[in-house]
Amino acid sequence: MKVRCVRLLDPLGKPQVKSSWLTIGETYHVLEIVQDQGRWLFRLMGDEPNGVALFAREQFEITTSKIPESWVPGWGKDGFFELAPQAWGQIGFWEKYYDKNPEAVRIFEEERRKIISAET
Repeated sequence: MKVRCVRLLDPLGKPQVKSSWLTIGETYHVLEIVQDQGRWLFRLMGDEPNGVALFAREQFEITTSKIPESWVPGWGKDGFFELAPQAWGQIGFWEKYYDKNPEAVRIFEEERRKIISAET
């Protein structure tokens, strides 16, 4: 699944003119879809050197809607929903990834390659 950035919003949903994370007009691979407290979010690899983060769906238009075969649904407390590689849904995965745990980074990169190759 790919999206094109069409507007920039800060974390509170207010319009921004500039962002160090995203570029208007750029296309990004969606790595995960999250619905949390009524908000739809896309996990993307942002502009360098920032890395991976969650972004409000309202900032994007969907350019290809193909769902990668490796994605599975996950349900959490209070209606939390995610569609992502199963390994990423394990408790503590993202904390380990952001702490640069070598195994979590390896798993992330392996799954990210699968997602990107599914689009080509």
